[in-house]
Amino acid sequence: MDVTVRAMREADLPDLFELYNQPAFRSGTLALPYESVEAVKAWATPRSPRDLHLVAEADGRAVGAAALRPFYGRRAHAAEFWLGVNEDYAGRGIGSRLLAAIIDTAENWLNVTRIEMTVFVDNSRAIALYERFGFEIEGTHRDASFRDGAFVDVHCMARLRPGGVR
Repeated sequence: MDVTVRAMREADLPDLFELYNQPAFRSGTLALPYESVEAVKAWATPRSPRDLHLVAEADGRAVGAAALRPFYGRRAHAAEFWLGVNEDYAGRGIGSRLLAAIIDTAENWLNVTRIEMTVFVDNSRAIALYERFGFEIEGTHRDASFRDGAFVDVHCMARLRPGGVR
């Protein structure tokens, strides 16, 4: 399968709307069921000129998406990210391609030395992906989110740029 990682476009909105409303995406993120097109558009819109929004394109459509959101001020060396893959394309290396592009841009273009995020403790597939890219679990937030009628824990994970400032 031929996959291209590129900047997100307005024309990707229908594919992002499909991704955002899939059960697998909703289960692994803070997304709510039945999100509107307007809510998905707001989620996919950069909040700052420093934000990076990417899609993975395959078969003529956006089948994965990711964003990097650098922080400011005394945290300008750090950023957070999110990532999602259409469940019909899961397990095909799309998440790896998107995460590699996020890390490359963060470390080699934005001088970000710390990339962080939270992930549900039961999302073993995502945790394994992040660990392959050098992310480590730094702690666990108990009852951090409400999902499917119950409170669930999340791990906070981070990757420090190899040879970064310390």
